[in-house]
Amino acid sequence: MKMDTQINFRTSSTVKEQVEKIAESRGIKPSQLINEIVADFLNRGSRLNEVNSVEKLYELVTLHERKLEEHQLLIETLTKKSAA
Repeated sequence: MKMDTQINFRTSSTVKEQVEKIAESRGIKPSQLINEIVADFLNRGSRLNEVNSVEKLYELVTLHERKLEEHQLLIETLTKKSAA
C-alpha cells in the first residue's frame, strides 16, 4: 500500500514511549507499528459499524491502550530475563 498522506494526533508521552519500545523490539519504525494497529482495527470492519456512541468508541480505544500496556510489560519482562 502506498503511503501518500499523513495523520497527526496528540497522545501522552507514556503511550508514545510504549509505541516506540514495541516498534524497536519488532525492528520497525513507530509509524509502521501505528499503521499496523490502525489497519488491524479497520480490517475488523464490523466493529466500526458497531460504534453507536462516544462511550463505545472510548471502550475500544481503552482496550487498545491496555493491549499496548500489556505488550510493554511483556517487553520489560523479556528484557530483564535476557539481561540476567
